[in-house]
Amino acid sequence: MKKVGYILIVSILLSMILVGCKNNNSAEIDKVYKTIEDYFNSYYTIDDYKILDDSDKAYAKETDLIESVKQYSTEEFFNRLKEKRGSGATVDTAKLAKRNIKVGDIEYKIEKPKNIEELKDEITLYYTADFKFYNDDKEDILEKEGQIRLKKVSGEWKIDYEPGYILHYMFEKIK
Repeated sequence: MKKVGYILIVSILLSMILVGCKNNNSAEIDKVYKTIEDYFNSYYTIDDYKILDDSDKAYAKETDLIESVKQYSTEEFFNRLKEKRGSGATVDTAKLAKRNIKVGDIEYKIEKPKNIEELKDEITLYYTADFKFYNDDKEDILEKEGQIRLKKVSGEWKIDYEPGYILHYMFEKIK
């Protein structure tokens, strides 16, 4: 009888440990998703395309978009975005299409690590995101697939790779 009780207690403890580990990884994945969504909503949102006709305001918007993602990016990735003027594609697309831009639903597929229990300090995901291009007269929702990588920096998940030019490839479809 004591053996059965001992086995039962050990089984319960092991189950609690495994559930605890799974919940930790689940919480980490939720943080990853939140970081991606905040990044996308900051970097790919244009609320008033009409102001972009003024070149000073357009340049200011490019700068604001870059600065808005600093908190979600590794230092290296942030510096690359600044060097390449990556936000120019978002501003130019909104300006040329004469549309506001908003990110809709984002779906994820974890690429690396293959086994989520092995998640440590880097994760690569494939995403599918809906981009809404709209003005008073038109609305189009286009889907874009891509890859994004995050690294854990000082306990926080940060974007370390994302092409940053995805709207440029959609421009022809929304004209």
